[in-house]
Amino acid sequence: MVALSISEELAVSIEKEAATRGITVEEYLRSAIKRERSLSARKKIEQEQAWWFSLPLSKRVKYEGEFVAIHDLKLVDHDKDESALYKRMREKYGKLPILVMPAKGTKEIRIFSPRVVR
Repeated sequence: MVALSISEELAVSIEKEAATRGITVEEYLRSAIKRERSLSARKKIEQEQAWWFSLPLSKRVKYEGEFVAIHDLKLVDHDKDESALYKRMREKYGKLPILVMPAKGTKEIRIFSPRVVR
């Protein structure tokens, strides 16, 4: 176990929040970190989508009929086969959030998740 130094005020606040939810402090902190990562990933994807649409149409039209992959506000790859593109992005970037979308825009957002919701 590793000790982490935080203020008494913060420690009390964390303990109260965990107790309110009926979970341990560790479970509460894990869930807070997971939530923050998710929000950060969503923000990155939204920024990358906005960047793509800010490009002149003359630059985007070259990829009509294809899917594009955007990472760190750069076009990193493209392909007509979305699955092949997605697979390459996972191989290259692991679990980092990478925007993969139709070059012309998207009508729906699909979130790939290993969890099954019942």
